[in-house]
Formats: sequence, C-alpha cells, structure tokens
Amino acid sequence: MAKREEPKPEEAREEKKIEEFGSEMYLESARALRQVGARVFLSIGAAILIWIFGEMIFLPIAKGMTQQFFGYPVHSIISFIIVVALALIIFTVFIDVRRLTGGIAGVLAYHFGKASGEVSVETYKNYRTALDGILYVIIVSLAYLLFASYLAEIHPAIPAVLLILIVIWAIFALWRSCKAIAAVIGRYTSKFAEELEKQAKKA
Repeated sequence: MAKREEPKPEEAREEKKIEEFGSEMYLESARALRQVGARVFLSIGAAILIWIFGEMIFLPIAKGMTQQFFGYPVHSIISFIIVVALALIIFTVFIDVRRLTGGIAGVLAYHFGKASGEVSVETYKNYRTALDGILYVIIVSLAYLLFASYLAEIHPAIPAVLLILIVIWAIFALWRSCKAIAAVIGRYTSKFAEELEKQAKKA
C-alpha cells in the first residue's frame, strides 16, 4: 500500500495562513453586510422617493409660482434643495459601499487564493480596486440620472458639463479596475506557468 505523502511544513503554514485570512474576511464581510447592507438599500430607496416626489409633486407646484427669491425662481430653488439632499444621500452610499467592497474583495481573494495555494495583501487590494471602480461608476451613472433633470432646472448647461466630467472620470476608473484585474490574472497565470515548468522538468 502506497504511503500517503505528508504535506511539507511550508505548504501547511501557507494553507493555515489562507484559512485564517479567509475566516477573517468572511467575518469582516458579515459585519459589513450586517452594519451597512440595510443602510445602503434604505439610502437608495430614500433617494428614489425624494426624486419621485420632487419630479411629480414639488416641481410642478413650484413651476406654477411666479415669485422669485434673490433673483431665482421657486422651481430653481426647490431643485437646488433636492440636489443637495440627493448629494448627501449618495455620499453616504459611497462610504457604505466602500466598506462592503472591502469584505467582498477579501472573500474573493480567499477563494481564489485557496484554489491557487497562495493569498496576499496585494491580491486583496487588486480585487478591492477592481470592485470599487466598477461599483462607483455604476452608482455615479445612476445618480446622474437622478440629478440631471433637477440640475437642468438650476441651469441648462450644468447637466452637460457634469456628464462630460463623469465620462472622463469613468474612463480612468474603469481603466484602473481593468488594470487591477489584469494584475490578478497575471499573478495566477504566472503561477500556473511555473507549475507547468516544474512538471515539465520532472517528466
């Protein structure tokens, strides 16, 4: 009967390190979801409700008024107030999403690290960079759809200028995310190539 090969001390230590990292990341993910998950959905719901009430009720009423305050019509002032409220909500969503991506990135780094037999802080950072970039672009794009009509009430040129700035920022953010993903893929393919070389030398 063939004797079972015992794992090397280095491999055992690496495996233990991966398991500890995975356990820590799962706990961090669970904490993040428990603490900010519901808050993210509530914030998004509040932003949508503010947009609906503003678009369907407050702005139509304000447009029927002819009064001006400090040279601005009522509908422009109402739009500005709604934009400020939405901006504050979106800002809190950004903070909470960053906490969530930290936990998700850790779980991804653990699972892929377990499969490859190696986990590192660099891989974790790359996953987080990739997730942050993609999710932020999605959030900002959706937020722009909420803001655009109200910004146009303040000044017609504001939505156009803001869209140009968002597109420029989104290109850089997505490029950074792709670069982070490429770094992770490159790390795994390099490790796979090394394993193939070892197998070829043994043959």
